[in-house]
Amino acid sequence: MTSYGNLKIRNKLIIGFATVVCMALAIGIFGYFQIHTLERADHVLFNKGVKPVEHIGDIAADFQRLRVNIREYILASDKKIHDHYRVRVIKFREEIDASVVKLEEKLPDAESKKLYARLIQTRSNYTPHVNRILELAKPNRFEEAVKYMRSDAVYLAEHDEIEAIENLQSYLVSNAEIISEKNIETAMNSSVVMLCLAFGASLLATIMTILITRSIANPLRTVLGAIRSQQEGSREKALIVEAIAGGNLNQEVMVTEPLQMDMDEVNNDEAGMLLKAIVEMSEVQNAFDLTFAKMSFSLRRNRDQESQRTWFRFGQNELNFILRGDKSTAEMTHQVLTFLTEYLGAGVGVFYVFDEKESMLEIAASYALSQEKRLNNRLALGEGLAGQAALEKKIITMNDAPANYLQINSGLGESEPSHIVAIPLLHNNTLIGLIELGSFSEFGEDHLEFLKQIMEALAIGLSVNKSRQQVNELLEQTQSQTEELRVQQEELQQTNEELEERAQMLEQQREQIRAKNREVEEASRELQRKADELERVSAYKSEFLANMSHELRTPLNSLMILSSLLRDNRDGNLSEKQVEFAATINGAGRDLLHLINDILDLSKIESGHLEFHYEDLALSELHDQMESVFQPIAQDKDIRFTIQLDQATPAVMTTDRQRTQQILKNLLSNACKFTHSGTVSLHIYSPVSSENPLGTSSVAFAVTDTGIGIAEDKQSLIFNAFQQADGSTSRTYGGTGLGLSISRQLARSMGGEITLRSETGSGSTFTLYLPVHGDCSLSSHVERPALPAIAAPNASMQRLAEPAPVSFKSPDPLPAPIPDDRELLQSGDKCILVIEDDLTFAGILSDMVRGRAFSVLVAADGESGIALAERYQPSAIILDVMLPHIDGWGVMRSLKDNSHTRHIPVHFITCLEERQKAMSMGAIGFVTKPVSSEQLDAVFGTLESAIEKTMKMLLIVEDDQKQAAAMVALLEERNVTIKVAESGDKAIELLSTEHFDCIVLDLGLADMGAFELLEELKKLDPERRIPVIIHTGRELTHEDERKLHHYAESIIIKGAKSPERLLNEVTLFLHLIETSLDPGKQRMIRSALDKEAMLDGKKVLIVDDDMRNIFSLSSALSEKNITIYEAENGREALKQLDNFPDIDLVLMDIMMPEMDGYEAMRCIRKDLRFETLPIIALTAKAMKGDREECLKAGASDYIPKPVDMDKLFSLLRVWLYSTTADRAEIG
Repeated sequence: MTSYGNLKIRNKLIIGFATVVCMALAIGIFGYFQIHTLERADHVLFNKGVKPVEHIGDIAADFQRLRVNIREYILASDKKIHDHYRVRVIKFREEIDASVVKLEEKLPDAESKKLYARLIQTRSNYTPHVNRILELAKPNRFEEAVKYMRSDAVYLAEHDEIEAIENLQSYLVSNAEIISEKNIETAMNSSVVMLCLAFGASLLATIMTILITRSIANPLRTVLGAIRSQQEGSREKALIVEAIAGGNLNQEVMVTEPLQMDMDEVNNDEAGMLLKAIVEMSEVQNAFDLTFAKMSFSLRRNRDQESQRTWFRFGQNELNFILRGDKSTAEMTHQVLTFLTEYLGAGVGVFYVFDEKESMLEIAASYALSQEKRLNNRLALGEGLAGQAALEKKIITMNDAPANYLQINSGLGESEPSHIVAIPLLHNNTLIGLIELGSFSEFGEDHLEFLKQIMEALAIGLSVNKSRQQVNELLEQTQSQTEELRVQQEELQQTNEELEERAQMLEQQREQIRAKNREVEEASRELQRKADELERVSAYKSEFLANMSHELRTPLNSLMILSSLLRDNRDGNLSEKQVEFAATINGAGRDLLHLINDILDLSKIESGHLEFHYEDLALSELHDQMESVFQPIAQDKDIRFTIQLDQATPAVMTTDRQRTQQILKNLLSNACKFTHSGTVSLHIYSPVSSENPLGTSSVAFAVTDTGIGIAEDKQSLIFNAFQQADGSTSRTYGGTGLGLSISRQLARSMGGEITLRSETGSGSTFTLYLPVHGDCSLSSHVERPALPAIAAPNASMQRLAEPAPVSFKSPDPLPAPIPDDRELLQSGDKCILVIEDDLTFAGILSDMVRGRAFSVLVAADGESGIALAERYQPSAIILDVMLPHIDGWGVMRSLKDNSHTRHIPVHFITCLEERQKAMSMGAIGFVTKPVSSEQLDAVFGTLESAIEKTMKMLLIVEDDQKQAAAMVALLEERNVTIKVAESGDKAIELLSTEHFDCIVLDLGLADMGAFELLEELKKLDPERRIPVIIHTGRELTHEDERKLHHYAESIIIKGAKSPERLLNEVTLFLHLIETSLDPGKQRMIRSALDKEAMLDGKKVLIVDDDMRNIFSLSSALSEKNITIYEAENGREALKQLDNFPDIDLVLMDIMMPEMDGYEAMRCIRKDLRFETLPIIALTAKAMKGDREECLKAGASDYIPKPVDMDKLFSLLRVWLYSTTADRAEIG
């Protein structure tokens, strides 16, 4: 259907005539403009062609006259004639000059102006000659004037001007001819166009005439055809309707089909509107025919249903009548079977009654059954068709019964029924009996439905009949038993009297038990109260130890540093005695530090907060370490030290390396301490099962000495805290008595045990038993029941919290807690910022900073430290953790999240033992208080190296060349040198020869395992920790991640599409200045840091058939200001995407009704709008291959249920950032 076809006939005619008129107007307008164009062309010809030619011709003529008058002027002898020609010469010269000037305005183009310029030049050359001639041509200088006029110079000047005039004249004539030819061509073209327009107008008029005629005639022909098609069959339909109205319901109504036309193709003119009306009439007629046909069908169906119900009611009434009355079972079953066979038209039948005792069907009645077929009057369940129906408790029919299955006999002959039905009689799903019928014709649906309806009624009737007979039998038995019961009642009365006496005794015993239970409950409550009190005491003890640790370490830190400086006596102004005193003070401080560490270790073990890091430990390596440590000690004491490692012992065990070494060092130290002569030995072996107390595969470490030994009554005490074998005030050996207590608790926490064998004066043997494979599944530390929450007694404990990073920047000057150099700082000065709340220690650090030619800034709290770092941009920072208000962790996060301060090297000096946490945040070093002067020298050496090193070294260990090239392109900077190692051996070779600042490592290397390479890296430089970033495509288990975090500062999964995170981590550990990077990389780093803003305002569709999952996920996502859309299956998800195509991400469950997640993802990917829409699959199966199947169906990523929300938020940030970046690039 076209827009022209929709027009009325009048409008079509108007359009046709208007088109012809418009074409005529177009031809006239075109002719008018062509005439106007020719007029302009003639004007151009006159002004640019004819007039310049006439003008140059005048100039040429005047020039000839000038030449003639010059000659006449020279040759004139009379003074009057001479003056006359002189005036004419001057006149012609001035006219020529004026004409030349006017000619410039009439020149048509650049070439003519170029020739004109030549004419001006020749005029300037010729005019001086004319003036000279006029001057010489006096009566007394006639000959001289003639001679000058005939000179070569005058001739050449005259010739040049004539040539310039002729050239310009020739060019202007040629130009006029060209313009004339163009005008002629334009006139010819206009004539051709006019003829074409006239022909086109005639053709268009003809086409419009044909089009208008057809658009009116064709729809009229279609309308006439539609009217004729509706007239056909109307008379026959009227006769059928009349017959149905007369009661003949068997007539079928003829249904007239509606006209099938595409209404979109029908025009909206008068003929089209008429055709649409006829089509609507045909549809109304079709609807009327269908309605009438349905009505006649409904009448027939109601008539048939009423006949069927009447037949059902009659049969049921007859059976109810038969079942009434007090009849025998045989009589009732016979009457029922006879009625059914006759009513259903069956030829033979059998009625079985079920014997519950023997689980058999027994024939109670038969109809027309041949005695030859009654081989057995009993059937077992499942035997034959009847037995199977009774077993399955449902009606079974069999059509086309086999030959000789059953026969129907009469006096005239016999035949075999071909259709059999077996009906079990059930009451409350209990089998009562069964009826089997045989017929020549198939049992219809009505017959089977009738049998289903009467099954339960027959079962009830048969059951009632059997119950009535049983009641009669029981009545007789009851009468005989009544006498027996009377006798037994007398016996029971006597027995009841005896039971009453026993019941009174039991009641007394019950009261006694209740009293004892009350006592036990009271004792339990008292025990619970004491347990609660013990927990509170334990909590107060842990808090006290944590507080005292900080409060003791802070002054002890200053004491040890100052005493160390005094002991070194660098200024040489102390006596030897004073140096000895300082050394004694320093040694006492170290002893006190060891005591504090021991107490804290014991406290951590008792509270269950001590972490254990399980890893593979080579026993040969442990052998070498112990020998290197204790062999010199043994030589100093002049005792013998041996280590024996049995060959049968496993080469490697899985345990906590540090804690195992701590236990062995404590046992060996004690052995050396208490042995004055003889031998100390360490025996490493695999214990036999009878000796092994662990009951699992173990390694035993037996430390044997020939020292003083331990008395048997003291052996149970030495493993208690602060206990020694000799606890008197006059004891010979010092010590706190914590070592063995800590060692045993450490061993037990790792699943091991320590045993002791000793005799006084004969020495001792301490044996440490540890499992070969430590239990890594216990997370990373041993947990104990949580203690009740108790308010922190002071602010020191509150410092342990980790607040969110605070961005603090004050424009006002900050007061210095102690004098520093902030007022003296100049642009370009190198300075170090010290953030330390212990002002004494801060003063010591300030003096050392100045001693190394640096300026110093000091802050006593976190806020001031952040503000100073932002304002002064120090070269390095020394940071404490235990700070007021914002602790060191918060300061570190704030510094690293700020693009202006994240490149500043930070070195921690603190009381806490959190080295791994500090290094993973980007610190270049970590030292635990108290520190020695040597440690401080090392700290400043590290800082100076970081400050002075401008060119950073990055090592990428990656065997995939494309991946390596991509990382190099991403991380390449002008002040970063990048080396790539394709294998583990190559990486070790590079690390042994060059000094790298950071390593990016892939775990999937071909030549070396990941942990093996990491261990080799650790051995290359154990004192210096090179930051390692794990960049891998492998899915890591929780145990893998836990192990890797002992070696690496960061783990990045390749499949997560997060190059921005890799860039962020590398710039963090290389301490690159973010603002010096290109803008694209700066945006990547900012996006990696701004985790929450990335989710703000995003739209996520959750597709899950479990509303509980939708509620929990939407609740968590809504907290991030994410807009949630919901769908219960894949089909609803597609509708939601159609309604809201701006959805940013889909969380898709897999197992759903109607349309599962796989099919939904395939449908989404077929839509080009959602080709790149991120889809994260959620599934509860977590089977092998699920991830690949989800990705194949169109998922962007995969996460198993139950959903780890941290991992889900991480995936959301990754995919939502990638989508935003893609849209930004497209935009």
